[in-house]
Amino acid sequence: MHWLRIYPKRTLWRLYWGVLVLSLILDALALYAHAFHYHFKFQYTLEFFALFGFFGCMLLILIAKGIGLFIVKEEDYYQRRAPQENGVQ
Repeated sequence: MHWLRIYPKRTLWRLYWGVLVLSLILDALALYAHAFHYHFKFQYTLEFFALFGFFGCMLLILIAKGIGLFIVKEEDYYQRRAPQENGVQ
């Protein structure tokens, strides 16, 4: 049996971490090569966009969980509102 079929999770995690490290290295090289011209000084901070994306994602998750507290319906919500047999509610 092929090794990828035996340990697919391990291989995918290694691939994930490898791509993550590669992207952080390329981001640092692009910052120091001045390949991009940003509008604000804080955008020149090392790994700014990686941190911005991470914390933005965390914020969206927290907002979604907070909204979920308000829009939760009970388990039998739709069964209780089912129409009666004669069609009149």
